[in-house]
Amino acid sequence: MKAKIFGLLICSIFYITANAQLNQRFDNTNYKAIYFKEACTLIANNPNLLLLDVRSPGEYADTTRFISSRIGRLKGAINISIDSVEKHFKDLKAYKDKTILVYCSHSQRSRVVSKFLADSGFKNIYSLNGGMTEVNRSADAVFPCKSSLYTSSLPYKLMGPDDAVAFIRDKNNIVIDVRSSSEFNGTDSLNFKNIGRIKNAINVPKTTLDKEVANLAKYKDRPILVCDLYTGDAMQAALTLTSAGFKNIYVLFDGLDTFLINTPSSSKLRKELITAGPAYKIIGVRETVDLVNNHHDLLVADMRPTEQFENKSKQTFYNLGHIKNAVNFTTTDQLETYLKGKPKTTPILIYGAFSSAMRGMGSKSDIDLGSFVKKLTAEGYTNTYLLYNGIYSVVWSSANVEGLKDATGILEDHKGFY
Repeated sequence: MKAKIFGLLICSIFYITANAQLNQRFDNTNYKAIYFKEACTLIANNPNLLLLDVRSPGEYADTTRFISSRIGRLKGAINISIDSVEKHFKDLKAYKDKTILVYCSHSQRSRVVSKFLADSGFKNIYSLNGGMTEVNRSADAVFPCKSSLYTSSLPYKLMGPDDAVAFIRDKNNIVIDVRSSSEFNGTDSLNFKNIGRIKNAINVPKTTLDKEVANLAKYKDRPILVCDLYTGDAMQAALTLTSAGFKNIYVLFDGLDTFLINTPSSSKLRKELITAGPAYKIIGVRETVDLVNNHHDLLVADMRPTEQFENKSKQTFYNLGHIKNAVNFTTTDQLETYLKGKPKTTPILIYGAFSSAMRGMGSKSDIDLGSFVKKLTAEGYTNTYLLYNGIYSVVWSSANVEGLKDATGILEDHKGFY
């Protein structure tokens, strides 16, 4: 019976991971979900603690064919992938009364395994919020034992947004942006890709990097930060550079979009470091929470299909609730009609499901929300905000980033879904 239940859990997690769903509704009931500082204390106080990495062997060893999933691991961890936990269950039973800290890449698989172990009689099970993704995003101050725990077999180093700020400010360092020239210059046909660029960055598109390596040789002994929109292309470019003998290569982890939304849209820091951005404001979860809580005249425009807004989608991973006081507009025409007669200074927050590239990932009614917000700005609306990574980013962050726990407070009609 236990094997059958776990088999169902395995099927569920592959479906969940593939579709960006969350699985945190059992946090702090079946097992304890903890943040980084608490994890450091737990590890320090439990010398016999088992660190359990439930990612695939390729992810664990930084050899997976999915290059963006090569993100390091924690020292001393043993690797038992989620799909082999049942096979190794007898081995794990030796730790039944000991402390186990489970982690993965985004803390989705770790939650499933943690629940399974807790339900199987294991006494002290912990899941690391955010997983290795958040480990790589976070500065040492957020994860105090990161320097002693983090390890990787990569020939380059991953750099989170906070550390990247100091790197970019150092005039001796080089930033290479490997996006296409149209994305770099903000002229791409897909407006969600036109988010600006790091000042003084050199544009060497990934497609021409092999030919340009010789011209970059003058930077060979200088620290180089490689960036793209999401990370994968930058990682591939970093491999090209290290193979050519470049020694001090860093990759902007999680891409330029994460770096951008790590600071408020109107902050001095963003103005100092970013140029050629759109006229509208690209924002992340922190700024969204502050916007919703502090601007009572804010129009929150949920651009998802009605079945998603009402949590009635047959694809249940879309049922995420909605942001507080949101109005659902299923077409851009509906929102523009709603705005007629309203002041052009009306603050407007627009969001979709997962990405600003689309309102309902994969549906025939997908729209480039970046293009639409650009259009509103051109029509004279001066306070338009685009939640770049959609409502999913609010949900995920509220459960995985300690500094964003308050994001739960701007979510409505979500209880029981995650």
